[in-house]
Amino acid sequence: MRFDYYVRTKKDLVEAVETFGIVPYFANSLPGFSLEEHCHPAALWSDTGECSWDWKGPVIRETNCAYGKFFEKKAVYVSRDWFPDLANYRRDGYDFDARYDDGLARFDDKELFELIDANAPILSK
Repeated sequence: MRFDYYVRTKKDLVEAVETFGIVPYFANSLPGFSLEEHCHPAALWSDTGECSWDWKGPVIRETNCAYGKFFEKKAVYVSRDWFPDLANYRRDGYDFDARYDDGLARFDDKELFELIDANAPILSK
């Protein structure tokens, strides 16, 4: 990821998600590939005002991106356009039914998948 600027505002973060598609929140094994490394220090964490942590919900709603531990067990924003590719990569070529048929997903996982699929979109909390 290459930012030519620090992320200073929620708008900057929205633009980063839409531009780069995948934006890890925390530093990881790829140097320079995180919001943490490219967020202005005053905007990363704050006890007194809005910061990047406070922007999480609004950014998800405004971009319709996914947010979860998708990369090295760390939080990542993934744009709507990039999510299908990331999901396919993580599935190693399987769709859910094939994973279940090959014994790679449990019955409980199948029930949850079917519940979410029948009621999508829903919050995953």
